[in-house]
Amino acid sequence: MFKTIGVFGKYQDASVEEPVKALTQHLEKKGLRVKLGHTTAAEIIRDLPQELLHDAVHLDIDLAVVIGGDGTMLHVARRMAEAEIPVIGINRGRLGFLTDIPLADMLEEIDMILNGEFTEEDRMMLDVTVYRGTEVLYQQTALNDIVIGRHALEKLISWEVQVNDQFVTAARSDGVIISTPTGSTAYALSAGGAIMHPGTDVISVVPVSPHTLSNRPITLPANSDLAFTIQNRTKNSAHVSSDGLIGYSLIGDETVKIARSKHVVKLLHTKNYNYFAMLRAKLGWGRTQETR
Repeated sequence: MFKTIGVFGKYQDASVEEPVKALTQHLEKKGLRVKLGHTTAAEIIRDLPQELLHDAVHLDIDLAVVIGGDGTMLHVARRMAEAEIPVIGINRGRLGFLTDIPLADMLEEIDMILNGEFTEEDRMMLDVTVYRGTEVLYQQTALNDIVIGRHALEKLISWEVQVNDQFVTAARSDGVIISTPTGSTAYALSAGGAIMHPGTDVISVVPVSPHTLSNRPITLPANSDLAFTIQNRTKNSAHVSSDGLIGYSLIGDETVKIARSKHVVKLLHTKNYNYFAMLRAKLGWGRTQETR
């Protein structure tokens, strides 16, 4: 089923050397071809004979394995989505929402997946495009969220949003988060947004510290087309970011359009995966009380 595996270490972090080498050797003993992802630190790459997958080259792998945290997973997953390559996340430290396989169980659970014992989960993504008139200024795709935020020293952002060409609201806030269900446990959660199960087809709009408390998060159907405009007319008063990466500074005469992407991230899980157990562990939720 899988013949060529891409192994991606935590971005430029040489501390993942041991698990990267262990996984590479394990896969090669099974007769599989291994390529090292572009995120992997040079200190690791120079000691391994495997071909390096540069960020700009054509992807000819069947499966991507990310060893690191959710940040590296987000970076890799966006690119794999375009090529329809499934992704596995190996967590090497704190429990991650996307990197769900513990490092201690890495080889055992990878073998389960290679033997066909897995489930595949599609995670929706969002496309953002910034226009000035009909000119496209910026385009990006996000797995977690799109954020329109103020620059650190600027005043509140005044923004308006339309959904499917219908005016929804105008607000003043530190910013606004447009989140997928995957991103609902990231920045949106800290801003007061609801946790959305990744199996739902919805988009969440979450104001960040709104000036008026009546501006509350709203959940929309996933096929909604959103258009944001900024009333602040100060150069660089706000910016647009995708999955935490600042992408474009706004001056107030742009339209930020956001819609569901045609691409999805394909996550593979073993039979041990339990979304609610992950939430309990990550968020410290209580367990069922013992019967007295």
